[in-house]
Amino acid sequence: MQSTLIVASLMMCFLGVSLAGSMPEYIQVCHRNDPELSKCLKSSVHNLRPYLAKGIKELNVPPLEPLYIGELSILDGSAGITVRAKKLNILGASNFEITKLRASTQNRRFDFELILPHLQGEGMYEINGNILALPIKGNGPFTGNFTNFLAYVRVQYDIKKSNDLDYLHVKEFALKIRTGKGNLKLENLFNGDKVLGDVINDTINQNFEVFTNEIIAPIARALETNFLAITTKILENFTYNELFPV
Repeated sequence: MQSTLIVASLMMCFLGVSLAGSMPEYIQVCHRNDPELSKCLKSSVHNLRPYLAKGIKELNVPPLEPLYIGELSILDGSAGITVRAKKLNILGASNFEITKLRASTQNRRFDFELILPHLQGEGMYEINGNILALPIKGNGPFTGNFTNFLAYVRVQYDIKKSNDLDYLHVKEFALKIRTGKGNLKLENLFNGDKVLGDVINDTINQNFEVFTNEIIAPIARALETNFLAITTKILENFTYNELFPV
């Protein structure tokens, strides 16, 4: 009996080493019963950042730098103004820093709080209506710089079987953003009228938080969609036991 237990123990150790060796370097494995699971997960996600920035070809994960969102309807006219963005690129999304993380395997839920130290956006815009009691109209290129945006992420998951193997499946991925500081520059406002254009740009930047609170929801949804797609691509390539061994 004792020799059987020794052999079984050695086999388990061998399987554990083999499993760890088969995982790619960008996946830091966390044991599901680790009393410091949240700390391990935080380290694991931070370890992914440089790989996410460049993209992970073998998992079909596109580069996060820049994060291409493309066309985005920001305001649809219901608030008296229409704002659309085209060819929208965001730089800096991979430089996030997790400040808080709570993991519950019992409730199958992860809660993150993270900070985005610096985001830069660029693309084309179309705007028409009134904002901050001022009429505004124009279309053309725009640039934006945003600092210290806070994001709150809630991930609810379950475990599904495929070919007799367990995989993590994201049931819910919710992201909310609280605006920080920054500035925007909209070019070619009022058909290139510099005086009127400067007035609008100055007014927006003097009331930056108010302005961005108006437009942040669709941007958050776009980021939510992209991050969910990345998370799904990673999870579908590894079993639950590979990612979270006992």
